[in-house]
Amino acid sequence: MRSLNPWPIFPANLEPPVARSLSLQFIMQEVIASFKLLHHLQILTPEQLQGANLSEEIASISNELEKFLLFSLENPFSQKGGVLDKLCFYCEILLQASSVRDQDIPMILEEMRNSILRIKSRFIGWKKMPAFHPFDEILSHLLELYSDLHFKLGRFFSALTLFLQEARSDENVLLYLIEHKQEFNSYLGPRTIEDLLHRFFPAGHSQLRAVMCEGYTRRGFSTFFAKAEPLIDSIEWEAPCHSSLQRQ
Repeated sequence: MRSLNPWPIFPANLEPPVARSLSLQFIMQEVIASFKLLHHLQILTPEQLQGANLSEEIASISNELEKFLLFSLENPFSQKGGVLDKLCFYCEILLQASSVRDQDIPMILEEMRNSILRIKSRFIGWKKMPAFHPFDEILSHLLELYSDLHFKLGRFFSALTLFLQEARSDENVLLYLIEHKQEFNSYLGPRTIEDLLHRFFPAGHSQLRAVMCEGYTRRGFSTFFAKAEPLIDSIEWEAPCHSSLQRQ
């Protein structure tokens, strides 16, 4: 899967560790955005799809679903891409900057794109002949799609952990995980981030703190680290449990 119109965010001469760090942070941002969009659709669709005016209702839901897709399908000159397009673009940079050789990430993105395109092809028939398609049947297909996308996003994050492990000495990547652990845990399962950090730093808080402190102090951000340090202390450090991330 390839992005057709990348954004001018990354200079071409970035060192691989910097490109890896930035791409990982942008990828995690878009993963959260994807889960939020799915959650929005899961609530919106049953409320909107009532069968009163099925063609308009389907069109409205289709427009929301477009936010997942490559912007080039509708407007190749748009600078506002869908979440899959952004994930695709940042993953290309990550794969180039990383020594991890894993093909699951592009494959999962392609699977998600194909799942959405399949349901979009059904939208055409549903809108043309709504009388032949009960709205509860359409609702069932859409909810199945959302469930499938949620599962694939979980697989995507699971595949991403190899790259996160490679970047476990990157203080910015670690801070992003810690700052957004509640959001990740709400979508991926309780203690997903805590268990991930425990795998990276089996010695606990002291090991994690030392890595982050060294990184920020070396760059002259010791004052910033002092403000972020309470976030490390707030992590509940227990023996790893069988989180949803480990089961995937």
